[in-house]
Amino acid sequence: MSLLIKNGEIVTASERYKADIYCEGETITRIDREIAAPPDATVVDAIGQYVFPGFIDPHVHIYLPFMGTVSKDTYETGSKAAIAGGTTTLIEMCCPSRKDDTLKGFELWMSQAVGKSACDFSFHMGVTKFDKSTEAELREIVKSGISSFKIFLAYKGAFGVDDTELYRTLALAKKLGVIVTAHCENETLVAERSAELLAAGKTDPGRHHESRPPLVEAEGVHHLLTFAELIGTATYIVHLSCQEALAEAIAARQRGARVSIETLIQYLLLDKTYAERPEFDGAKYVMSPPLRDARNQEILWNGLRDGLINTVATDHAPFDFWDQKVLGRDDFTKIPNGIPSLEERVKLLYTYGVKPG
Repeated sequence: MSLLIKNGEIVTASERYKADIYCEGETITRIDREIAAPPDATVVDAIGQYVFPGFIDPHVHIYLPFMGTVSKDTYETGSKAAIAGGTTTLIEMCCPSRKDDTLKGFELWMSQAVGKSACDFSFHMGVTKFDKSTEAELREIVKSGISSFKIFLAYKGAFGVDDTELYRTLALAKKLGVIVTAHCENETLVAERSAELLAAGKTDPGRHHESRPPLVEAEGVHHLLTFAELIGTATYIVHLSCQEALAEAIAARQRGARVSIETLIQYLLLDKTYAERPEFDGAKYVMSPPLRDARNQEILWNGLRDGLINTVATDHAPFDFWDQKVLGRDDFTKIPNGIPSLEERVKLLYTYGVKPG
């Protein structure tokens, strides 16, 4: 099968120009000003349209057993949503629980995707414990082509690692030459603040962001990068949401730490008032880290513009409102964390980030 895209304006990271694109199978074989259509080619007239390379979402959850339930997507549905929104490669967080075998967890996540995904995919391998078998299992997973780990400083008892496990994961990653991606929130602070709120009868979704204010995220970033800086491991901060956390990451970078920074499309466009909506409607917007004060949006946009923030992802994790989010109707700590955004990311980023100039 061959495909010819004619008359479009090609946009890359460095330039834009008008040209035709000819593809054979899944490979672009020619880009030129004027390409004659072969007899068997499907021709798409892209006059007046931009033609982008397929986008990559570096942080998604398609299969996610979490908080007593499982996220709603499958690779059949999630990958099609990605393609509809211009994303042609997903990198999913493979997140086995602490009680699960690491290698078997990786094989389970692979089985969810192989033969089912409509787009390209890869994984960040979640390290949710570090016991006597973990190193050997991670080495095998890296040999299979995985080049990044994922650790959680939050969700102790489910995904979260302790400081000894954090150190050993970072040290192994350095030896293997892989990047460590990290969810940075201080779990002790979250647990204590959540308990205080619940004891005071403050149970609604709007209390979620009160349980994990910006300093909780900033401390998590500082904590991770203290370890990473000492060990010399390359790290990638996922879903950074606020000025305080950004300041910690930039300070470490200026000291020489190898750290990349990701934010999410929702942090650029939504604020905490969405999670404060009445009648439990705010549960739709519960995620971690939470939506922040609106003042952070300009700071994050400026960070992107200035090259301080490297990527915009989604942390796509859809949970049904009536069957799943409702699990936390009387206790905000039981609301499954996550929102869907895989299909919308590129359109929103262009509309609100590029088009205004």
